[in-house]
Amino acid sequence: MAILAIAATSEILNMALKGGRPPIPWIGPMLVFVCIVGAWALPGGSFFYLVGPLFMTTLILLLLSHAQPNVFDRWGLNVSASLYTSLLPAYMILLRNGKDGLWWMGAALTGTWVFDTGAYVIGRTWGRKRLWPAVSPGKTWAGTIGGIVLAAALCLATVKVLGLSYPQAIGLGALIAVLAQLGDLVESAIKRQVGVKDSGSFLPGHGGILDRIDGLLFSTVGVYYFALLVAK
Repeated sequence: MAILAIAATSEILNMALKGGRPPIPWIGPMLVFVCIVGAWALPGGSFFYLVGPLFMTTLILLLLSHAQPNVFDRWGLNVSASLYTSLLPAYMILLRNGKDGLWWMGAALTGTWVFDTGAYVIGRTWGRKRLWPAVSPGKTWAGTIGGIVLAAALCLATVKVLGLSYPQAIGLGALIAVLAQLGDLVESAIKRQVGVKDSGSFLPGHGGILDRIDGLLFSTVGVYYFALLVAK
C-alpha cells in the first residue's frame, strides 16, 4: 500500500504541476507517510486521532513557504490532492487489519474488478446512452447498470464467509459498484481539469497507477464503513 500511495501521489502532484500549481515540498511525502504508517500502527478509530496534528503540520509548512507565489492556492491543492492518494489508500490497511479483514478486502477488490470489467464489456456491447459525457464520454448507463448487477451477484458469496444476509450481500455489491464508478468519474474530472488523458505512464497502454486504483479507493472506504455497521 505504501508503494501504491507513493506512486499515486507522485502522479497526482505531477498533474498539479502541469496545471501550473507546483507542489509545496514535503507536504505530499509527509501525508503519505503519516496516513500509511498511521493506519498500520493505529488500527481502527484511533487512526483518526492523527488528522488534527497532520493538518496543523501542513499549515506550518504553508507558513514556512509564505514568501513563495500563490502559496495558499498551492497549499490547498497540494493537501487535497495528497489526501486523495494517501488517506483513501489508508482505508485499505484499516479494512485489512479489522475483523475478517482478509474477506472484506477481498470483497472490495473482486467486487470492484468485476464491476469494472462488466461495465466495460456490457457498455461496449450494448451501451448507447452516455452516463456523463462531459466527464467521461466512454461510460454508458447500460455498462454501469450491468456492472452493478454483476458486482451484487458476486457478493452473494459473502453470505457464507462474512455471515451476511442475502439483502446485505446484494447491498454490499451495489455499494461497491456505485462507489467504484464514482471513484472513476472523480479521477476523470481531475484529469480533464489539467488536460491529460492518463494520470501517468507506469503501465504502458493502460495509464498510471491512479488510473488502475481510482475506483478501488472509493469502494474500499464504503466497505470499511459497511463492515463497521454490519459486522458481528
